[in-house]
Amino acid sequence: MNFNILISESQRKKLIIESVGDNLGKDTKKLFDLTKNVINQSSEQLGMNLQFMLTWGASIGGLMGPLSDYIEGRSPSITGMDKSLILVGVISVLYYDNKEAIEKILRKIKENGLSDDFLDTLRKGKEIKKTFLDFLSSLNISAHKMTNIMSYTFIIPLLPMLYTISQSGDVSPEDIESIVRRIAGFGMLTISGITLKELISKVIRRFGD
Repeated sequence: MNFNILISESQRKKLIIESVGDNLGKDTKKLFDLTKNVINQSSEQLGMNLQFMLTWGASIGGLMGPLSDYIEGRSPSITGMDKSLILVGVISVLYYDNKEAIEKILRKIKENGLSDDFLDTLRKGKEIKKTFLDFLSSLNISAHKMTNIMSYTFIIPLLPMLYTISQSGDVSPEDIESIVRRIAGFGMLTISGITLKELISKVIRRFGD
């Protein structure tokens, strides 16, 4: 027996918004899991405690994710341990000012014969960082302090999905509230719900222009 289930346009939109929110939340958790895995593997190789990086939750993963994909595309035979070492090296150079720790990481990268891969990935990381800062500027968001930049980077891999939802029709404040609530519910971010709502709102408006 066939049943035709009819739902209203508002119900359909609500289901889409809830699905988007869930997917964004799951993707954010994946960024945190990636960060945790990279830090654990690198700490083992370096004999260093890098757990302080986890205080940034999924934020570091926002840059690690695209760079991990970049490394795999450029050097598909690279091992997971070597990739983790490169990623930690790039993040350290771009975001931290502990000279002694950075020098130790770079020495290990050189010992493992990964200097060329590291320098190429660092170049890509700087390119992504600059593009992202330009994007934040277009949203009228000031991120001059390193801590602010770090707080926002989680959004980088999520931008394609936010673009898709911005093109699906009018996105109401209630829709954004639902998306934000679902992302925040995973507890992987270091920014407040208010800041997250402001960021998501500005991104969707920017894409909708």
